[in-house]
Amino acid sequence: MKRNQFLAQPEVESFVVWLVEHLPKLTFSLNFKPSKFVPGGLKRQVQGFEHVIEHYRWKASWQDSNHSSVDSQTWGETQRSLGQLREWLTSAVRAGDEQQALQACLQVLRWGGVRGAVVFLRRLAENGRLTAYLQKMALHMSLDGDNDLSDLDANSVERFDAGLTKIHALLDTSGSPIYDSRVGAAIGMLYSRFRQQWTGTRKPLLAFPSGAARGTQIRNPGKMLGGLAAPQFSAIAYAEWARWQVRLGWIIRAVLERTEWFADQGALPARCHAFEASLFMLGYDLRCFDVTQALDPYKAPADIEALAPEIKSTGWVPTGHPFSRVLNDYLAFRKSDSLDNKANFVAWLLANPRNEEPVSLNTARGYCFPFSIQEFDLFERPFVELERIVAGGKDGLCAAMMTDVLEPFTVSDERENVCLMDVLITGNAYAQAATEKERIDYVLSAGYAGTENSAKTLMALGRNVGRHFGLLDAQHLPTALFEQFFRDCSLDV
Repeated sequence: MKRNQFLAQPEVESFVVWLVEHLPKLTFSLNFKPSKFVPGGLKRQVQGFEHVIEHYRWKASWQDSNHSSVDSQTWGETQRSLGQLREWLTSAVRAGDEQQALQACLQVLRWGGVRGAVVFLRRLAENGRLTAYLQKMALHMSLDGDNDLSDLDANSVERFDAGLTKIHALLDTSGSPIYDSRVGAAIGMLYSRFRQQWTGTRKPLLAFPSGAARGTQIRNPGKMLGGLAAPQFSAIAYAEWARWQVRLGWIIRAVLERTEWFADQGALPARCHAFEASLFMLGYDLRCFDVTQALDPYKAPADIEALAPEIKSTGWVPTGHPFSRVLNDYLAFRKSDSLDNKANFVAWLLANPRNEEPVSLNTARGYCFPFSIQEFDLFERPFVELERIVAGGKDGLCAAMMTDVLEPFTVSDERENVCLMDVLITGNAYAQAATEKERIDYVLSAGYAGTENSAKTLMALGRNVGRHFGLLDAQHLPTALFEQFFRDCSLDV
């Protein structure tokens, strides 16, 4: 489907009209907890969507090609910062300079406080494919070209996550939005409001996806009474996420072409980014929409299950996971010369039960969560890297993070790096509490888990991963490596 076909659909056209009419009238109650990204927090009542940008906050820092720090926090500062990043990235990609393009991409991730795509980007650069891949994707994701959504498929989109959406958006010249969990949450909430008022009866057409926050914020409209449950990033294909970035971009441009909103920002692409940044602020916590009743993110009574059965919150609670054992199983799988992907590894686990104890299909699939791009991105790793990761310790952690010098860990605004976050939470719990009950109480009171069993599952993974990489000692207490790796981390939620 091409842009004109998409926008011509009656429901899409009606949604655009609804946004033009209602966004200036809505009131938003911004309420950000103090964090690394928003020092001191933020509490503001805002009338009208166009005024949200005045309260934009994202404290970030990255290093340019001369290793000078570029800092930003307000929208004006962020515009200038991203302008520099965009120029660096664009010039490197156009010149086909793999290393400069890689460094620019890594600094985009640093600005965004995410790192899930690091391994993928380094692998592309090492194979001399990074600039060609980014150029190809730029053609497919342009908002003002003749491209078709079907161009974004499993063959063209190799990876997509909260970091790659930023890179593709910065490389684009037509105003393509950064589509992360906040932006997806906000546009999904607005669409839910629209559907409540729309007279059409057909099934909702626009299933805007989103992802979980790293804390207790609500980023799924389905957790608001009467809201439409959003598909989760973790459950959709990479290509589908990319297509939603294009769809949202088309909608934003259509709205701005009918209004004078953000005229002071400059040309249409700059206005698009101001619109996206406003969605970003609203998507921090959907309770800012002044909906008085929201579902408790930790309780799941029958009425909540009926409203949105697929969106129960998990905080930092993972699936149960014997981390070191599964890594060794994966190494054995790789030695079997099977085609390296999730489906084949799951089949191998089912066919090769440890100690003759078969695992279920769901358990085998659950064992793969640390292999995802949101965690350690382990599939297709070079064998020599994999052996280092399986061996563990500091060298294994460096291999897992694909770096020669271990950089301090960054706590993302997204729910990613669950394995390492659970090490951080577990290490803090053991450092502060002497008994199991006290540690569980610490995890529960801080909001990292909602039940005693989930707190135990969280700490079990934290212990497994922490010991494997030498971040926790035999008593599960933080080591010197733990203090070095997590030194800049704040566990605000």
